[in-house]
Amino acid sequence: MTSSSDPVAGGDDPLTGGDDPLAGGGDDPLAEPAQIVTRLSPDGAATVGPRLPGSGAAPTTDPTTKTDTDSDAGSVEATAGPADAAAAPPPVTAGAFTAYSIGDPGRAFTRTRPAPAVDRGVVHDTVIDAAVICDPGGTERLVLRGASGRGLSHQQYGDPRQDDIAYTISPDGVRLVCVVADGVSSGAWSHVAARIATEEGAAHVAKLAATTDPAQIDWHGVLTHLADRIIDAATTLPGGAALSVDATAPQVAAVMATTIVIGVVGITPGADGTHRLTVVRHGDTSAWLLDDEDGWVALGDVKNAGAVIAESATACLPLVPADAPVVVESTLGADSAFLLLTDGIGDPLGSGRGEVGAVLARQWARPPHPIEFAAQVCFGRKTYDDDRGAIGIWPVQA
Repeated sequence: MTSSSDPVAGGDDPLTGGDDPLAGGGDDPLAEPAQIVTRLSPDGAATVGPRLPGSGAAPTTDPTTKTDTDSDAGSVEATAGPADAAAAPPPVTAGAFTAYSIGDPGRAFTRTRPAPAVDRGVVHDTVIDAAVICDPGGTERLVLRGASGRGLSHQQYGDPRQDDIAYTISPDGVRLVCVVADGVSSGAWSHVAARIATEEGAAHVAKLAATTDPAQIDWHGVLTHLADRIIDAATTLPGGAALSVDATAPQVAAVMATTIVIGVVGITPGADGTHRLTVVRHGDTSAWLLDDEDGWVALGDVKNAGAVIAESATACLPLVPADAPVVVESTLGADSAFLLLTDGIGDPLGSGRGEVGAVLARQWARPPHPIEFAAQVCFGRKTYDDDRGAIGIWPVQA
């Protein structure tokens, strides 16, 4: 959850190279990465597009294909016979990848050799989620993108990814529940706490949201429920790491702790065309609205806003304060996005008014392809080597 200087040394990465993807000519290299032959639309469909300057010739039509304009069915493609097959060129290769960076990515971005994280359970280096959410009548309403990636520091030292994401739909099909959690880096088993917070949190809140207005949910009770689950899990950790059954919440927090942000989204828009949002946070994991008119709008306090010295300490589960958490109500408009972010993204984003905010606003104005979203979540920027986690929600465009 904290940022540090580049931890890595080593030789050049043979799998990376080329110019800075943020530098270059008039075309936006973030929207049209170098070497891309095809573009992937949000629904996964591929469309051939031109290569960028310096990347070679654009794709050409297969010369073995001809059009029969005299067919009764109209214009029909007819393929040349077997005699011409040997002369046919190989098919155009679709797809390529250039890593995303914003500003100076730092040496670690291209030189880190990810070490396996296998000594504390099975934890995937990267997870990607994508879905189109329909209302109870089957009409497509929302597009979801989710991704979480292991930060450079954890890659270098073979530590597990401690950020996590999850989503589900309430049993009545009316509300989408999204949860993002950021395991506290000082706890060796915080990745377990984050997974409990996301998976159990999404399921628990979805069940409550089917019978209770989101603003009226007992959110203090939700946090307490998740804290209890984390404390219980601490007694079953493997390899002799388990705590005693009478361990206190502070004792558990020293071993496994996590922040959490929960977003409940009304799947069917209201009469004004907007989707209702309810957000609850515990710790520095953040929630945002993003649109062309207002830019980045924080749904809650911005970490270290106005602070002279940035601090890394944060509220976390299983520590639950006596007071109920703040509940933020808002709406998601047709041309807006709703983002839940861990501080691996939130810290470089800041208030959203800087370079990172401008780039991510351009990339996330509309839902990217799921794999592209994951690459954008894991962008390189010097000194920012923390894990990343994000969920983005966009209304389906009419």
